[in-house]
Amino acid sequence: MQRRTLRSPWVLALLAGAVLSVSAMAADMAGSGVTFANGSDHRVTLYTRYGSDSSCESKPQSSELTVDPGQNASLDSGSSSACFCLEVPERRTCPSGWVEVKPGSTRKFV
Repeated sequence: MQRRTLRSPWVLALLAGAVLSVSAMAADMAGSGVTFANGSDHRVTLYTRYGSDSSCESKPQSSELTVDPGQNASLDSGSSSACFCLEVPERRTCPSGWVEVKPGSTRKFV
């Protein structure tokens, strides 16, 4: 009987650790999108692509973000990465090349 009482705290601790681990993995899988921070003195216009596909050109969703000086803008890309271009893309191709940002990351412009 004493053996059972000694194991109970360990079992509870292991279960609590497992629950926390699963919660952390679920939060990572959910993603938190991407944040763009403008630390420069001028307005930045970003042309973005995001979604489940791997290459920037084939990502299914797109949007245009304007970020004023000293401000942040968030893009709800979920758990997928986002790609941005500082020039107007031509037929899904960025003239200067797409830049990929991992989900949950912040990309700062200075």
